[in-house]
Amino acid sequence: MVPAGPDELRALLKRARRGDTSTLPALKKMMQDPDAVERYGGNMDWQAEHSYIAAAAGDDLVFAEALARKLALLRAELAGPSSTPIERLLAGRVVACWLQVQDADIRYAQAQKDLSIPWGEYYQRRMDRAHRRYLSALKTLAVVRKLAIPVLQVNMTTGPQQNIAQGAAAPML
Repeated sequence: MVPAGPDELRALLKRARRGDTSTLPALKKMMQDPDAVERYGGNMDWQAEHSYIAAAAGDDLVFAEALARKLALLRAELAGPSSTPIERLLAGRVVACWLQVQDADIRYAQAQKDLSIPWGEYYQRRMDRAHRRYLSALKTLAVVRKLAIPVLQVNMTTGPQQNIAQGAAAPML
């Protein structure tokens, strides 16, 4: 059922991409492996990120690799070494929004010399919306982290203050 070698795998994937439903049992078996899910397109974050990178870099492989590495470093820094699955998802969203903000700014700067007023307003709205999404993603990550920190409450009431808290009169000093 599951392809034994690379040639069989290529043939199966080719048939599946054309919509051959007879491949579904083998595909479902293959997708039990989390790495396969990532490898065959289940990582939509990666798809979106690399679409932006390809649009920004074009044929410039140096820029594409540098940008991909920058995003990986930013994601790792935001997620941290012991992040929860939610924090990792949110860190990925922050990185995606950061990329969108940069893209909007760059495209506006590149188009600015020949812009009509309506096009200038379009680019400004695009920049503003991207910036709002970015700030929202940052805020959400910060809130999730704040909620995840256990709250330590220390009760320091002793002596006369304890009596007041229990309803007794405080002694005169």
